[in-house]
Amino acid sequence: MMGEGKSMVETTIERSGCTIIFNGGSPLQGCPKTFEEHIEWVEKANTGKDEDCIHQPMWGTDCGFKTDYDGPLVYVSSRFYPPKSHYGPKWDGAISIMLFDDEIIRQEIEADSFEDLVKKTESFVQSFIGKLKLSLSDLVKEHYTDNQISIE
Repeated sequence: MMGEGKSMVETTIERSGCTIIFNGGSPLQGCPKTFEEHIEWVEKANTGKDEDCIHQPMWGTDCGFKTDYDGPLVYVSSRFYPPKSHYGPKWDGAISIMLFDDEIIRQEIEADSFEDLVKKTESFVQSFIGKLKLSLSDLVKEHYTDNQISIE
């Protein structure tokens, strides 16, 4: 229940058959007042980031003026060539583990059959994932306390 002399601001936004209602007080200082203003902020916040690098966190929007900072940190990239006279008698290629767009490890793979290629590839990636999880867990335990990290 609102006290006497206090007012409650209610804002309604209609988009694509959806209605969003915000209420509960005056807008906070610095918060966007419209969805368009929020989009402008996101575009400005991402200015200067490498737009060709799709594997990096970027600012984005979600419904109700929520703001996201999302993106992958590590991903797998690979290419394999089938046995042909100009490629050679075996399946061959490489797996790269990437941190953003930087290659952090590269594993060459050669296999006599497609089934062997699949087995070797998946085995290498799963092994790396296990080691990465363990290493990240140790890193977090060492540098985080109560789920907080010093950013100084």
